[in-house]
Amino acid sequence: MQTAAENNLLYKRPLWYYIKNNPRAFGLGMLFLLLTNALDGVYPLIMKAAIDQIESQAPLGAIGKTCLIFLAIMSGLAITRYGWRANFGRFHTYAAEHIRQKIFRHITSLGPNFFHKNPVGELMSLLTNDVQSFRQAIGPGLLILADGIIIIAVNLPIMISLNWGWTWKTLVFLPVVPFLIWKVMRLIHLNYKIQQDRFSELTGVAQETVGGIRVIKSFAQEKNRTDLFNGVSAAFEKACNKVARVDSFFIPVMEFGVTSGSVILLFVAKDDLYSGAVTLGTFVAFHRYIQKMVWPMTALGMGFSNFQKGYASFDRIKDVLQTETDIPDQGTINIEKFQTLEFKNVSFKHRDSSVYVLKNVSFTLKAGESLGIMGPVGSGKTTLLHLLTRMYPLEEGQILINGHPIESITQESLHRTFLLVPQEAFLFSESISDNLSFGLTERASDPEIQRMTEIVDLTREIDSLPHKFESQLGERGVNLSGGQKQRLTIARGIIMKTPVLVLDDSLSAVDTRTEKAIEQELRKNHGAMSRIIVAHRLSSLKGVDHILILKEGQVEAWGTFDQVLQQSPTFQKTVQIQGKGDHHE
Repeated sequence: MQTAAENNLLYKRPLWYYIKNNPRAFGLGMLFLLLTNALDGVYPLIMKAAIDQIESQAPLGAIGKTCLIFLAIMSGLAITRYGWRANFGRFHTYAAEHIRQKIFRHITSLGPNFFHKNPVGELMSLLTNDVQSFRQAIGPGLLILADGIIIIAVNLPIMISLNWGWTWKTLVFLPVVPFLIWKVMRLIHLNYKIQQDRFSELTGVAQETVGGIRVIKSFAQEKNRTDLFNGVSAAFEKACNKVARVDSFFIPVMEFGVTSGSVILLFVAKDDLYSGAVTLGTFVAFHRYIQKMVWPMTALGMGFSNFQKGYASFDRIKDVLQTETDIPDQGTINIEKFQTLEFKNVSFKHRDSSVYVLKNVSFTLKAGESLGIMGPVGSGKTTLLHLLTRMYPLEEGQILINGHPIESITQESLHRTFLLVPQEAFLFSESISDNLSFGLTERASDPEIQRMTEIVDLTREIDSLPHKFESQLGERGVNLSGGQKQRLTIARGIIMKTPVLVLDDSLSAVDTRTEKAIEQELRKNHGAMSRIIVAHRLSSLKGVDHILILKEGQVEAWGTFDQVLQQSPTFQKTVQIQGKGDHHE
């Protein structure tokens, strides 16, 4: 857990934060980079000596000694280049891993309000592209910037020592190169941002299309959806091509420096070569230094551009990390044994809305009792459950568990006590047995898994799959029907054996026979388990101790079946439509 001071350092000076937290990798990387450029700056001088020895017909032994020195320098270069690549790679890979995990942990702590405002595609882009862009800034971006500065510091004095006149004349146009590179990189950055926006749109449309493929097919909207995808894809292609066109200027701008310096050298060096004032080896070595000086000029432009792009991505990351959750986990109490649940004058309205979803809702539920909740669509049933499981912050009224305010209870303890099986079934891309064991500390036994699937009438259908309980489910359980997914999530909830099982209209896709089997299981083997069931069918409320009727966010009736039947016009109408019959015990 990071302190406020550490977070403040990360947000204000992210590069220094990661240097401070991984000094060994960064320090060794910079040391090996310095040694690399020192050796790289020396070897043209060795080449100069060898050429001059050959030109003067020096003894073979002297030439061989020079060659051995050259070989030793090149071997040293191989070692030092490995050293800075390995250590610097470790440094920026660590930074990317740390910030990625930090984002992920923070996102999982945020409430539904955050996800309503931030599409999934944008969050995926943040975790991948923006993290990668930041890594490029403090990794390769910083590296090439440092590399360029060190090369100038090493090579420029050597060039001056070889020939001052040649130096200033051949390098006269090089200071223009960083400016040109910066302009090109700035254009790339501006167009790259547009490309990233188009990529986020493409990711969002693709994810939504694949996730909703059954609905698309049901409404015969394949062509319209394909046209939408093709339009977004074409916009992404156009953005990529624009980046590529601007990027194509990069190499010509770099070569301008080499070409101009080489041409100038030919003109300024010819008289010295003709007169013998300088040797051919000096000319060859100096030309090599001109080539070396082009890269640092380019590196300055590229490095600053990478920093600009990476820190722009970090600003987006920082905005998310500094988003405070509206449901902070500040509780200190762990629920050892569930005793009572009490709602006291609970009211709730969504942010930026003046309409109350719930208004002055009050009721009490004791351990071992069951509660059925009914009401028209939009009456606040699901919102009540979300407040109970702290998916939304409670702002008016109180929810007391064992007499303690819900805010004083740790969220882990709360969720271990009240297990919500949502209306929308969500399964993971894992095996059926892993999905059933999802909330357990260790995988459930095979007999227990099979017994759970028998209760929800899934065993026969699972046995028909190629790998039975080890069959892998597709994304969100796409290879199962809606009813199968819902039954599997109910089994996943029952197997947890939590003190209170909360079913948010989860029985709507099961038949009455399966519904009865689930009820018998809960009564027989989970007798101490309390149940809170949101339902629209009277059969789902069979045998519950209390029924709560909500209408327009307010309590219309509370009590037993007979009491509610006398008090609630909404319930009376439901009984008239569905029939009282077997639903009343």
